[in-house]
Amino acid sequence: MAQMAITLLTRAIEYDMNGRKLESLKLYEDGIEALLKESKAETDPVRKKHFQTKIVEYMERAEQVKELVTRWKSKGEIRDKMHVVDGATGYSYGRVFGRYMTDEVKEILVEEPYVRDHYQFCNLVMFGELAVTSCKNLKFIKLLTVREQKNNDEQLRAFQTLKDSLKKQGVEFFVEYSTSMHDRQVILSNGFIVKIGRGLNYFKPISSKYCLGAFNYHFRECRETNIDVFYCPENDKA
Repeated sequence: MAQMAITLLTRAIEYDMNGRKLESLKLYEDGIEALLKESKAETDPVRKKHFQTKIVEYMERAEQVKELVTRWKSKGEIRDKMHVVDGATGYSYGRVFGRYMTDEVKEILVEEPYVRDHYQFCNLVMFGELAVTSCKNLKFIKLLTVREQKNNDEQLRAFQTLKDSLKKQGVEFFVEYSTSMHDRQVILSNGFIVKIGRGLNYFKPISSKYCLGAFNYHFRECRETNIDVFYCPENDKA
């Protein structure tokens, strides 16, 4: 257990120093949990006090990283605005996100409350394909979403399948559940934040699986929504 905590926390510090804040935060949390278990099981008072001291140190740093990630969401200067009218085409993920998905992107935070139906899973997979293709140094994607209550098993299986698939491309995928989500946005570690009124799910269903737009979403009709792109230099330097 001690070795596991050391491994996790060593990686957390390394990723923290390299600007991979999202993944380092997850490693800090896992490492602290492992260290807490080790501390509870320890009978030597000297070692126990040492564990407790280190736990406080790592918890303080994890809280600093968490506050930094929170600030990402509230800062930024507007860089682009798009109003998508109902029935418009030409707004594939490539157009909306493509220019901002550069090789500088190592991590992506996706805040999307509704990932429970088949088409929503497909949209998330399509977004992941674009991210992996465009961001050559991508290492970590975090999804913040709402847990499906009625068919939780299917949601978990879908996320696990995507996690396994992304891992083959060298990208870690982590899902965190929230019960009080408001914003729908995508935060890139190069400083860009893309906020879409409808989140990733702004496409209309196609009338036939044999028409244009079935695979290339450039041809897919959209629901009305607003897209705002912000740039926060602090994110890029983190």
